[in-house]
Amino acid sequence: MPAVFLLFSLIFSAAGGILLARGSTGRTRLAIVEQRLQDLKRMRTASQTYRSVIYVEEKSFWKGRKNVLFTVEYEVAAGVDFSKGVSISRLSGNTVQVNMPPAEIFSADADERSIHQMKIYEPAFFNPVSMGDYMPQIIAQGVENREAALESGILQTAEKNARNAVRRVLSMGGIQNVVFSGEANER
Repeated sequence: MPAVFLLFSLIFSAAGGILLARGSTGRTRLAIVEQRLQDLKRMRTASQTYRSVIYVEEKSFWKGRKNVLFTVEYEVAAGVDFSKGVSISRLSGNTVQVNMPPAEIFSADADERSIHQMKIYEPAFFNPVSMGDYMPQIIAQGVENREAALESGILQTAEKNARNAVRRVLSMGGIQNVVFSGEANER
């Protein structure tokens, strides 16, 4: 799904930029592409899925004992929010420099539809297992998964993918040499 969204975003940006830029000057063409990128707002360029097993147990003298074991999938999504500012400036000839915001994590959420209960024990009729019993563990696991995604380099991947997407959009507009702020001319 993220790849489809990215593909549609790129096609929309490129087609709009190219169609509107035909017959206009180089600076105007860059301004149009810059505006199209800003209109995209958040471009999701990387995601990671985690499956977690969560066990919750509660013991109470008055309420009895209950426990639940379940699995849940989390998705950590990252990308670049172009609405925070993007600028494209011509350096020389057919070379442009792109300044864009750094990649960020957009979400680290559990997919409620993916919760699969493996085991439940609730002997007391008046004390069933409820979402409130396990929501703190779901939230804590989401934070751990976000940290795991950061450690595995999701932001670097998201930034690299966003730069490649911008390069492709600009190359469709006839600009082949693209440098990014803070980039050591790596391609």
